This record gives sequence, C-alpha cells and structure tokens, in this order.
Amino acid sequence: MRTRIFAAIAALATLANGRPTMAASPSPELVTLEREVSLELAHVRDSGPTDPVKRKQLFDASQLEQKGEAAIKSGDYRSAEDSLLQAQAILRQLSD
Repeated sequence: MRTRIFAAIAALATLANGRPTMAASPSPELVTLEREVSLELAHVRDSGPTDPVKRKQLFDASQLEQKGEAAIKSGDYRSAEDSLLQAQAILRQLSD
C-alpha cells in the first residue's frame, strides 16, 4: 500500500513539473530524415545554382538543416523534424 502511494505521488510530481518529457534518442525516422536532407543539400550545393533567388533558397535550406541538427543535439526532436521537413521541401523545389 505504501509503495503505491509513493508511486502515485511520484507520478503526480512528474506531471506537475510542467515540462514535457523528451525521448532519450531520436526516432529512426528522424535520423533517416536528417540523413536525406544532408544528402539532398550536398547534391544541390554540387549543382551550384547561380540564380540569386535559388542561392537564397539554398542558404535558407542550409540554415534550416543546421537548426534541425542543433535541435536534435538538444533533444528537441519535434523542432528538429519541423526544420528538416522545411529544408527538404526547399531542396526538392530546387532539384526540380
């Protein structure tokens, strides 16, 4: 009985803390997305767009990719996924 009470108190304290719990490591899907974006970024850089608008888009995609990597390192996997998906969309548009 006492163990149950302590477990309930610990659970409530965790919920009352107000901080979202973060996964210990990124999901396999997020790791795959990060790799895909890195490869697509390298491919677009190799093609070297010369149009100023496309160069700006490449820069934006690069910034988003870096932001995603930083978010992964900090454990904010949701922000990482958002940034990487935005970068991927830009890169795919550039590849067309």
